[in-house]
Amino acid sequence: MIYSQRIVVGDTETTGTDPKGGDRIIEVGFVEIVNGFRTGRHFHSYVNPERPVPADATAIHGITDEMLKDAPVFAAVAADIVEFIADSPAIFHNAPFDLGFFDLEFGLLSLPSLDRSRVTDSLVHARKLLPAGAKAGLDALCNRYGIDRTRRTKHGALMDSELLADVWLAMTGTGGLAHGFGPAAQAEESAAVGRVPLRRHAPEVAASLLRLVPSDHEAERHSSFVATQLVKPLWKAETAEASRAPSP
Repeated sequence: MIYSQRIVVGDTETTGTDPKGGDRIIEVGFVEIVNGFRTGRHFHSYVNPERPVPADATAIHGITDEMLKDAPVFAAVAADIVEFIADSPAIFHNAPFDLGFFDLEFGLLSLPSLDRSRVTDSLVHARKLLPAGAKAGLDALCNRYGIDRTRRTKHGALMDSELLADVWLAMTGTGGLAHGFGPAAQAEESAAVGRVPLRRHAPEVAASLLRLVPSDHEAERHSSFVATQLVKPLWKAETAEASRAPSP
């Protein structure tokens, strides 16, 4: 997979496991990753499935008919889902499950489903990386990569998307980094370009990163703090020492 500047990570909750047998989506969640960070931007909606939610499904995700009675139907949120994903790569854990339900829901609206060529299955990716027989469910991966999952007492589309995003960044070595600087991405890029040094791409990467510049007010407060609160700061002593040093 190409480690794009923007990635979306998604999950669904449903009335059951069989879209062809009449099960429907009841919750959709997506989170956004940009340059190896979760941005906080997300899409989340409950969905009225226009059918009852079985008790065995509620036991898994805690979603009841009462919670969904005033939720929008899928047709009302379909365009928002497409808009949020846009043309970004999408990651799902056990992607065939989620894609099967999206195929159903978009198909009922005579709309194209999600582009499979831009979808990565993190479950498949994990099984390639982990020792044979190692558990690769979301809980197990959170444990393996030190992701806090204490709030995950039941499944939830948005919460699970957030956890999966953190797992993905840890698992691929791309957390906090951009454009293939993680070890997995570096190996992939090296194979593609004949081991061209990644530093060759540093200017374009630097240009894409978020740059934080203090406001005039913040700069003024900082100067005031330095002038009134710091006693003999080290850098001033070094500057003074350098100015007294004889010229060579």
